[in-house]
This record gives sequence, structure tokens and C-alpha cells, in this order.
Amino acid sequence: MSGLAKIYTADNGMDAHMLKALLEQEGISAVVRGDDVVPLQGGALFRMEVRPSVWVFDDDRRDRAQALADEYGRGAAPSSSDDVTWDCPCGESVEAQFSECWSCGRSRADP
Repeated sequence: MSGLAKIYTADNGMDAHMLKALLEQEGISAVVRGDDVVPLQGGALFRMEVRPSVWVFDDDRRDRAQALADEYGRGAAPSSSDDVTWDCPCGESVEAQFSECWSCGRSRADP
């Protein structure tokens, strides 16, 4: 592992953490940096990037992480999620981005 690589600059902290969660669902370790920075007006900070950003660790999965970040940035659905919803055994229809049923709490991975 050669260290962190920035793959995405977010509009806000929530945006950055949404992508981080998407990456972690794919098994890719990521961190959000800069979500605690409050931009000041003018001065040297005016020229600095103060928006939150998403960084990844895994060199082997960096290309996949970048592809997911690019899709996310365009507002496209991740290519790993072909379904719009999945059906929980309890009878609920759950949106594909959720890994657990909102009604019963059962994991999508559970049989």
C-alpha cells in the first residue's frame, strides 16, 4: 500500500460520506478529509481547496474506487447495482442502495 489517494472532491460533508459508504459497500476502505474545515472569507484560504474530499487506501482497488466516484459524481447509479429494489422475505420492497430492510432489519445478504 503506497498511501492515500484522493478520488473525489465533494460539495459538502454529507456528499463525501455518502460516497465513502458506497465504497465501503464494495469492500473498499476510504476516509473523508476536510469535512470539519470551516472556510474563511478572503486571504490565503480563499485559494485553498476547503471542500471535503474522499481518499482511498487500497492500490489494488483504486481503479474501481475511481470508477465508482466518477459515476457517483455524474449522478449515475453504481454499475454494481443492477436492481432498483430488492425484495425482503418479510414482504417489503427495499431500494437497492440499502443493505438492510427498513421494516424488519434483515440484511440483504441473509438467506
